Amino acid sequence: MSSRAFGRAFGALAVVLAAGCGKGDPAPEPKAEPKGGDRGALVYAQYCAGCHGPEGKGDGTIVLAQPARSFAARPWRTGPEPTPELIRKVTLEGISAVGMAGFRNLSAPDLDAVVAHVQKLATTGAPTARVQTEGAKALAAAGFAELAGPAPPLLLVDARGTETRLSQLSGKLVLLHFWGTGCAHCQKEIPALDALEKAHAGRLRVLHVCTDEPDAKAAQQVLDKSAPGALAHVEANDLGLARYQVQSLPTVWLVGPDGGAIGKSGGAKDWTAEPQAQLLARWLPPAK
Repeated sequence: MSSRAFGRAFGALAVVLAAGCGKGDPAPEPKAEPKGGDRGALVYAQYCAGCHGPEGKGDGTIVLAQPARSFAARPWRTGPEPTPELIRKVTLEGISAVGMAGFRNLSAPDLDAVVAHVQKLATTGAPTARVQTEGAKALAAAGFAELAGPAPPLLLVDARGTETRLSQLSGKLVLLHFWGTGCAHCQKEIPALDALEKAHAGRLRVLHVCTDEPDAKAAQQVLDKSAPGALAHVEANDLGLARYQVQSLPTVWLVGPDGGAIGKSGGAKDWTAEPQAQLLARWLPPAK
């Protein structure tokens, strides 16, 4: 197997592992019932504790681009209070903006049990206030989840063979647009993204990263049909899907001029809308 093929296989495997049992075969049954018959605690330990921690405090051992929530924090991003209905919805559908996969293939008894357990963790003890910064509010208004820390390394190549490293774009606001050749919603929003890049020339760089076509020339041919003039990129080492937790398309990461990860979103956006304009304006570097 070539190093490139191995990289694609490794990246795909990492995404599947990160996604848990959100798609595909039914989730495997937990192997043993815990003492006291708390099925919910066992299901939670198997599928949730790695991110959210054993007591739901957001202190799991799995390293994430954005730390998992503490169940005690209020309000939740998806609703003011952790009702059984809200917990069930989030468990089934996931939260694409933060890379949380849905667990649609849990059996009905396991789903009921883990919902009850999560609500117990969320409502035991006094709730804590989740303080939102102005930046977090701007991200939320635009449909983004807040991130922290440096953006993962990324090496891209376009149809001309030109390589671009994310680290080379220091000083600019970078918008990473992960798209697919079969994703109509992805391609539909690219013209608006290109218009934004032109409007903020020299300050904003938009990179369209194709996730399902390893040949940059082939990806460019697809893009030319829906967004003439836009430049398609593919990964040179095929690890970006895992590093950037791309589990749905389109996925967008916003990276600051200092190379820090600002926010992540999943799903198509109206890039002409005011929340999106305000979001970009907040982090654009000063005009020269």
